Amino acid sequence: MVDAVMGDARSLGGARRKSGMRRMMQRKSTIAFLMALPLILLIGLLVLYPAFYAAHLAMLNKSMQRFVGLSNFTFLFKRETFWMVVQQSCIFALTAVFFKALIGFVVAHFVHNIPAKGQRKWRGILLIRG
Repeated sequence: MVDAVMGDARSLGGARRKSGMRRMMQRKSTIAFLMALPLILLIGLLVLYPAFYAAHLAMLNKSMQRFVGLSNFTFLFKRETFWMVVQQSCIFALTAVFFKALIGFVVAHFVHNIPAKGQRKWRGILLIRG
């Protein structure tokens, strides 16, 4: 009698596990994740492989035959020319973003003030152009 009760409890525990897995697989979020997983892995591979390969190439000597580690980077960081290029790149990026935003706001202000008849046409042209 005790064995029969224990056997029923064991079978119920297995049924609970199966039903828990079945419930998890019936959730829309789980299904969506599993369906998107191949694409996530592909994008990860397309990003990670070139990144690691570029890091590997950066740690080779000029003839690309001998591994020199981080000595290329220490050589680069000691150069004044490198830091000048970094400074100029930052200045260029910041001013380009600032002026692009400024021009965008000015154009948006002018388009907003166009009478309603021609406003849709100009908005469409600016959306296609910009």
